[in-house]
Amino acid sequence: MKVQLALIGVLFSLVATSVVAVAAPSQAVINKILAQGVPAEPLGMMVKYLHENRGRSFQQSVYECGKWGPGSIKPCEESDRRPSSAVVTLEDPAVVAIADYSKPSTTRRFFMINIKTGDVVSYYVAHGKGTGNSNWATKFSNIKDSKQTSLGFYLTGDFYYGSYGKTLRMYGLQTSNDQAFNRDIVLHGAWYVGEDFIKSKNPKTGQPFGRLGVSWGCPALSLSIAAKVIPQLEKGSVLLHYHKDLMDQSMSGNEVSVSEPARKK
Repeated sequence: MKVQLALIGVLFSLVATSVVAVAAPSQAVINKILAQGVPAEPLGMMVKYLHENRGRSFQQSVYECGKWGPGSIKPCEESDRRPSSAVVTLEDPAVVAIADYSKPSTTRRFFMINIKTGDVVSYYVAHGKGTGNSNWATKFSNIKDSKQTSLGFYLTGDFYYGSYGKTLRMYGLQTSNDQAFNRDIVLHGAWYVGEDFIKSKNPKTGQPFGRLGVSWGCPALSLSIAAKVIPQLEKGSVLLHYHKDLMDQSMSGNEVSVSEPARKK
């Protein structure tokens, strides 16, 4: 409780020192967000990041696909990719999201937040297979082909239609995730996300999975939720992939890890 109160104090301090033009959330809005279950630390990180980086442009390492033509964001085979660059700018998003990968996949750990009104909706979200083929996310990196989730802040781009339907491009804004485009780390829907999968039986064990399925490093929502959420997050929203124990270490881009929590007897 003391830690949370201290973090709330930091949030209030950020609001108090913000200039009017930045339109930082009020104390009442922050209280409303916290009351809906959003963890204080990543919320504080989000408010601070938006406050410090509004209007900032970020150089991005991307690729272009010869088969799709200039400007396309749809993935293609490695052999058809040409290295390129892009510039994205963080403006003033009304809706942001936090995926708290400190929590198990069986909790609604994806918080979609209206930073202006304080309204919050939470959803299930999968982590990468390389991050943990279990209920817990324990390994993260920025490494290509690792199938690991990358921690840090992302800016959303446009969408394309992929194998799971409407799919949202994301640009990594930190050294922990700046290869997001080249790794095809995107927000998409998946059949293996939701309570039906959690309760379904694992054919190898005959027992319920007791967890979500896993992606190849992407934050995957259920198919129906992704169809609803992507239009709200596209073109300029900010997402934070968060883990309470690994944010600083993850900035190396290399693999960082924690132990899976011990099961309660």
